[in-house]
Parts: sequence; C-alpha cells; structure tokens
Amino acid sequence: MKLFIAGLATGVILTFSGIAFLENTYPSIRGADGNIFSFASNLYKSERTAPKPSEYNRDTVTANVLRVVDGDTVDIEVYGERQRVRYIGVNTPERNEPCYEQATQANIDLVLGKTVRLVRDKSDTDRYGRLLRYLFVDEIFVNKVLVEQGHAEAVLYNPDEQYYNLFRDLEVAAKNARLGCHLYDIFEDGNPKR
Repeated sequence: MKLFIAGLATGVILTFSGIAFLENTYPSIRGADGNIFSFASNLYKSERTAPKPSEYNRDTVTANVLRVVDGDTVDIEVYGERQRVRYIGVNTPERNEPCYEQATQANIDLVLGKTVRLVRDKSDTDRYGRLLRYLFVDEIFVNKVLVEQGHAEAVLYNPDEQYYNLFRDLEVAAKNARLGCHLYDIFEDGNPKR
C-alpha cells in the first residue's frame, strides 16, 4: 500500500510540475476562463470546426494533391475535406483519346503527393461543382507548364481569362515545335472557347 501511495504522490507531483512548466513556457496556455484544461478543450474544438470550403478564402489556398484524375483535374485535401479541382484555361485529352496517358502522366509528375497553391480567377466552381483554379507547386505554374510542354491546349473558359493570352502563345509555340500531344493533332478542333 505504501508503494501505491508513493507512486500516486509522484504522479501528482509530476503532473503539477508539467503544468507549471507549460504555464511558464507558454503564458497564454490558459483558456479564457483561466483554466488550463479548457485551453486543451478549446484547441480540440478548433480542430473539429475547421472552416468549410464555403468559408475559407477561395482566392488563394494551399492544399495537398491526393489523386490525379487526368491531365487537367485533381482531387485535393483542403481543411480536412476532399475537393475536385479543374484547372482553369487549359484542356487535355479525355480518356480514350490519343495522348490521354501522356497528359495524365505529365500532371502526375507535376503534382501528385505535393502541396499546391490554388489560385482563383473569377469563377469559383464549374457546373459539375469542381473548384476552378490555377495550380502552383512552389514557383512552378502547373497550368502553364502543361501547355508549354504540349500536354494541354489553351482554352477560354469565360469569365476566367487572366492567363488565356499567355496560354495561347505557349500553345502556338508547342504546336510549332510538335511537342507533347501536338504530335497527334488532338487539339485541332478550331474552337478556343468552352
């Protein structure tokens, strides 16, 4: 019994020593009511109530790429929620079209498993509920690189036109150099708008 009481006393002393250490190291650790335990409770609550996609700043946000759907679409995780993102201003071959695998692989190489910065133009989502964004991995502008390498064509999705002229010029250069999917003439539908 004496051993049990000694162990219990040691545990209580260590607990209060730990609390004292935390209070001295982190003076703001107490909750609004002055209770150190309410701080931990509030911290837990704040994690559970992270902003929903409709509440966060949609102009620029950082996310993790979970899955590459195809050459111009990815699934991301942002604030603990999975979202589908369609790249603005570009279009890549669809499944069962020539160069689909190459365009998808180019996108995988650029973004899969990476942290990306998503930047909005004017529209928030498309008719399918996908977020419409420009993607950046560090300083690499993913939409631009896909067009530059010939894996995507420039497409004007009104009203999102901020980089359309740049993409169009890069597409012309990639086409002239017969880069990527331009070898298959897959982008020759003559329609720059969608």
